[in-house]
Amino acid sequence: MWCKSQETNDHSGQAISEDDINFGVLVLRVSLLSIQNLPHSKYPTAGVLSTHLDHLEHWFVTLADELGNFQALERKPSIVTVQHRFYHVCYLQNYAKVRPSWAVLSAAVKDARELGLHMKDPGISLSDLDMELRRRTFWNLYVWDRYMCTFFGLWPLIPEGYFDIDPPHDDLQALTITPYILTPFTDRVFHIKLARYLTAFMSPPSWKDDQHAPAVVAEFAQRFQEVIIDPLPPAYWLENPDTTWDVADTAIPCKREYLHLSIHSTKASLYRAFADPCNHLHRETNTPLKHGTDLLTLSHRRALMDATCKAISSITKLYALTGDEEGGAAERLFMLPTWLVDALACLGVCLLSVQADEGKLAEKGLQINLDQGLRSSFAIFFNGFALLCQQAPQYGLAKRGMKVLESLHDILHASPSRAVRLDANDGETIPLGAFSIGQAGGTSFQLEHALVSLHSRGGEKSHGRNSTALPEWLPSFLESPGRSWLFQDGAFFGNLLA
Repeated sequence: MWCKSQETNDHSGQAISEDDINFGVLVLRVSLLSIQNLPHSKYPTAGVLSTHLDHLEHWFVTLADELGNFQALERKPSIVTVQHRFYHVCYLQNYAKVRPSWAVLSAAVKDARELGLHMKDPGISLSDLDMELRRRTFWNLYVWDRYMCTFFGLWPLIPEGYFDIDPPHDDLQALTITPYILTPFTDRVFHIKLARYLTAFMSPPSWKDDQHAPAVVAEFAQRFQEVIIDPLPPAYWLENPDTTWDVADTAIPCKREYLHLSIHSTKASLYRAFADPCNHLHRETNTPLKHGTDLLTLSHRRALMDATCKAISSITKLYALTGDEEGGAAERLFMLPTWLVDALACLGVCLLSVQADEGKLAEKGLQINLDQGLRSSFAIFFNGFALLCQQAPQYGLAKRGMKVLESLHDILHASPSRAVRLDANDGETIPLGAFSIGQAGGTSFQLEHALVSLHSRGGEKSHGRNSTALPEWLPSFLESPGRSWLFQDGAFFGNLLA
């Protein structure tokens, strides 16, 4: 319809308005996001399109850029301008074009500020629908801004305290209103909550000491449960979600898994500073530890491993949902391979630290009972690495991540207890295991209690150098509890991030 209206204007000799141009760019930017998810096994393009997808994509990009540049520099922005810039940010980000996407996001935030999208009362009369549209537009920008800050260590474009607009009301296009309101935008509401939560805990860098304080982390974890997880509607529950609404909105399965991935990954970020709670890896890398060892600190590592395993499971499901298990859109969905690399690095470091702890306990003659949780963690690590290897021949980010994580994989693969952990029968007692300790008297202790007891007896003071070469990037991981270490350490992706 838009193309036909422009053709009519051209034939009539009337000038095409800037509003029409903006809407045209918006249509093109949304179409480009759709192209990025193709080809897909459920949406074949062979025989449907008269041209190759790459040609179509190049044509749309060129046309959108030309239309955008056609506008006068002194023009007054509109909400449509902000929207098409936002979709351009998403498109560039999916291709890992970090710097260009940051520049476009900056322009979008500038336009939003000029329009007063950050204000609860913009000073003009607006309908409820228009106000909801403004809220959704602003908060989508906010989510991307905080995402860029969290992952890449950039300064926020939208500073806290300089906006008072309400969060989206999420009461349009309701699929159900009892007992929960569910709309096509509901998942975005929770992404907004996650972005605000991350801001409160992880930004700015001067607040990072809080991430090493076990009691503070425990408080944030409790708040995370109350603010994010408990209010989830049944369709987005983390455990046994109600899938009946997948018929009403066929996008819910993919939205649900992306939301679950964001939740698990954010929860893991809470505990990132406790991947090596007993300081064994810190000693080997000469990295100073910023917290002591106690039961709460040790339990944080267990929570970190659990959240990371669930994040890897969500990534695996998303590969299947995007038709990408055997090639497809991985490089066009930039965060899938990079999120997988980050999660594998985190889980692998936790497994290394557990092995070091077990070695110290074994020196004291303690027998370790095999734990199903740790066996699952080992299996998930190796399965996740296999998925990364499967993607590596086609995609640069996956290939680079695989190369960097190979040393970690080899260390864990060479572990004498690996085969037992992956294959042993439940209840078997072996010298090296997981989360419970067995002694001759039949008394069983949790691993955390045994380690605290070991520390209290001074059993940690004697230690030797690790005979296995640790990953070169491990000091960067241990020194920075935030996510941005992955992108700031050139050993991982280097110049692959444009």
